[in-house]
Amino acid sequence: MKKSGFTMIELLVVIAIIALLMAILVPSLSGTKHQARTVLCRSNQRQLSLVFSIYQQQTGVFPYGFNDKGFGLTMTPPPNGYAGDGSDRKGWWWFNCLAGLTQISLKPGSILWCPSRGAADSKIKTNILCENYGVNRSICMDAQGSSINHVFVGKALRAEEIRRPAGTMLFGDSGYSVLSWMAAVNTGGVPFENVSRIKSFYIPGLQLNQTRNELTTKPDALRGRHPHRMLNLVFADGHNELRPAEFLGIKRSSDYPSSLWAP
Repeated sequence: MKKSGFTMIELLVVIAIIALLMAILVPSLSGTKHQARTVLCRSNQRQLSLVFSIYQQQTGVFPYGFNDKGFGLTMTPPPNGYAGDGSDRKGWWWFNCLAGLTQISLKPGSILWCPSRGAADSKIKTNILCENYGVNRSICMDAQGSSINHVFVGKALRAEEIRRPAGTMLFGDSGYSVLSWMAAVNTGGVPFENVSRIKSFYIPGLQLNQTRNELTTKPDALRGRHPHRMLNLVFADGHNELRPAEFLGIKRSSDYPSSLWAP
């Protein structure tokens, strides 16, 4: 009687077919996973834009990007303690202001943390300031006295001070919690007063990052946050868009600050 079962050749053919199917499906599944994270990121930002709107309606102004002086007054630490680690400045960041009014969570996994962040360094992984979302410093200014760079120091802006709210970015995917047009143009350097965080001050996926030596080990900066170097952005009127990183770039020095960045 003929024995049933696979011959060695048949077994090898089956293994080869399975390997071929895996080679086809794995990249597809990986791409679907990245797309899902992009959608979740966009959902986070939509919810966060509502929090900004509530804050602005209740206070009459947008939150400061950073404040450690309070117009010359000594400030108490935020309820949850200072954000960041020893490399970050101590003060109230924009999300501290939002959390104080709306009770949003600052813990990993909340709407303040991008699900597509690719932080590899152990300190960065637990640092809410890095590789999540950053506010436009031209809108969420630094409080007077809290910044060395006076371009972004001033009183908190009101919504009516933004001339083109539908075309001016409020916040979006960012290397650091605050961002400005200075990271979008090749000025021969990136002026940023917190020198220890210069490696985090970037727009994810921007072509200009390839020329910055300090970013050679930052996948988020070089390859981008989302598939095809796309970024999730929220504008001053509250709407959300998925745009290529180069949308935030500034081609000529004479173009900045553009209406996209300037209120």
